[in-house]
Amino acid sequence: MNRNTKMGSKSLMFMGIVMCLLGILLLASPIAAGEFVIMAVAAVLTITGIVQVIQSLRYSVGLQRIVSILLGLIVTALGVLVWFNPEIGSGLLMALLMIFFAVNGLWKISTAMRFRSASGWVWLLLSGILSIAFVALLWSQWPVAGAWVIGVLIGIDLLLSGIAMIALSFSARRIRSSGYVDTINL
Repeated sequence: MNRNTKMGSKSLMFMGIVMCLLGILLLASPIAAGEFVIMAVAAVLTITGIVQVIQSLRYSVGLQRIVSILLGLIVTALGVLVWFNPEIGSGLLMALLMIFFAVNGLWKISTAMRFRSASGWVWLLLSGILSIAFVALLWSQWPVAGAWVIGVLIGIDLLLSGIAMIALSFSARRIRSSGYVDTINL
């Protein structure tokens, strides 16, 4: 096994372990995890909006300046609104999570099908199928469900993605050391 493959499979293993631990942590306290995510998004939106306004005042001119400042103010207002009314943030995050899980699930299924010869592909396929199932669950609860849904869904996704990465790290080592595939780029 060459040095790049060894380092790549170790990176997959490390990322998989970290993702599993974070998933377990989120599942242990889903409400707190969901509320934290909502507040973090509110803070990021607020800071991003303020920075955009400052940058627009310093570096933009004309119509570009006006549009950029308005967009910065909208993002700032959205961040402040979510901060003081987390239910709105919960609804928005659930909508974003539906989009994320749909795209992520389709990507995982597609990737799993391409790597059917690898021993860890079933875990990736399962993770993709569950991501799509999460979309259906979110849709059925949207926008009523609280922060706990966000914490549970992200926790489960992290846990399954971590397991898939760990399995793929072992598979990458076996494939590369057997000489079966010469083009795996980790």
